[in-house]
Formats: sequence, C-alpha cells, structure tokens
Amino acid sequence: MDADTLRKNVWEEMLYASMRSNYFAELVRHYLGVDRGLRVGVLVATSGTVATALSDSGAAKIVVPIVAAVASFWLLISQYGSMARDAADLHEGWGAIADDYEALWISLADSADAETRFRQIYKRAEGLSKSGTKFPNKTRRLEHWLDHASTMAKARYA
Repeated sequence: MDADTLRKNVWEEMLYASMRSNYFAELVRHYLGVDRGLRVGVLVATSGTVATALSDSGAAKIVVPIVAAVASFWLLISQYGSMARDAADLHEGWGAIADDYEALWISLADSADAETRFRQIYKRAEGLSKSGTKFPNKTRRLEHWLDHASTMAKARYA
C-alpha cells in the first residue's frame, strides 16, 4: 500500500473507531436508562401504595397488576442489563482501537512497520465488528458521532 493510501486509511479508521466507541457509550446510557425506568415502573405498579391509592376505581384494581405483570415479563426477556454490559465492552474495545490508530497516526512518518501495525489493528477491529452486529444500526446517531470524531481530530491535528 502506498504512503498516501495508508495515511488516508489510518485517518479514516481512527475516526470510525472513535465514532463506534462513542456510539456504544450512548447505547450503554440508553439501555441502563430503559432498564432503570422499567424497574421503577414495576416497583411502583406492584407496591401496595398504588393499589391503596387507586382502591376506589375497580378498573385500576385489574389494570395495575396486569401492567405490572407485563412490565415484569418484558424486563425478564428484554435483557437490557446484559445489552448494556455488552455495549460497554464494545465501547471499551473501540476506544482502545481508536487509541491504537491515533498512536499509529502520530508515528506514521517515522514508522517503518506502519502498514503491518495498521493491518494488526484492523484485524482486531474486525472481531469487535462481529460482536456489534446484535445492536441497532442507527445511522443518524452514527453520523452524529462521526461528525464529532472528525471535529475533535481536526482540532487536535490542525
């Protein structure tokens, strides 16, 4: 690979890795928020206080336990906590890949083995890409984080 192509590829992969790291951090916050919201909802719906407060309404006596059961079941099958942990692992992995690409970018002119290092980092990143396939591909959010990564990198290396 010629030097200009390598330089372009390292720059792009550095931005993409940073984009993915930030995207998975956002997913962690989202999944933890949904999990917390569901748990609070189930707690409130199953507490005796709600039933007592709504005791004048006959429909509420039926609806509140049904809502609590449905929310409990959804909480059980949704696995938001597990998804948050997996997204956190991917955030950490992509952050490390981004750091490695940045270190390569900084030393690109002085490195005799730059292409070999690039291929090693790229190979490690492929494993993370496979792990990320179970998560949503929110194009607008990815574009947001790519713009953010680009702005940060340009400011750093202007």
